[in-house]
Amino acid sequence: MTTSRTFRLPDSRLVLAGLLLAALPLAAQAQQAGDLTGSRPSAAASRTAASQSAKAGANADAGLASLIKEGVDLNRATADQMPDLYGRFIDAVREQRRQWTERDWTNANDALSRLNARYEAVRTDIDMEDRLRIRSWQGEFRTLQGARKVNQKLDEKNVNVK
Repeated sequence: MTTSRTFRLPDSRLVLAGLLLAALPLAAQAQQAGDLTGSRPSAAASRTAASQSAKAGANADAGLASLIKEGVDLNRATADQMPDLYGRFIDAVREQRRQWTERDWTNANDALSRLNARYEAVRTDIDMEDRLRIRSWQGEFRTLQGARKVNQKLDEKNVNVK
């Protein structure tokens, strides 16, 4: 008498659930660090975004304008304009970053913070594909910024070794 054993693949829903559960600690850590913009905003984030919007007034954002070479009033930027603004911002960062001083990185970081505050205000009106693209650009900026810090530390270490 022979019995045959069949191998069954796990249900794809279970596999997906397992992957999501495994990623939760990493996502929570990134959210707490403030690295992810676009999730449900905390009360503090809402107050910060509102205060930044109030401070900006009806004038163009000078920091962002210096990067993308065009005056933009972020308080009036629509959901449709956000992907273009982020795209132009990250293009400018890619092109200019090698010549930047610490002050330039601080200004770019501040401009991204203001972009992110406006993004929070209009996020629900942006389609999912554009939201994902924006998130990838936010992550790319943080990656470029981190790479610069690592290179700076290596350069300092090499100077001290010589």
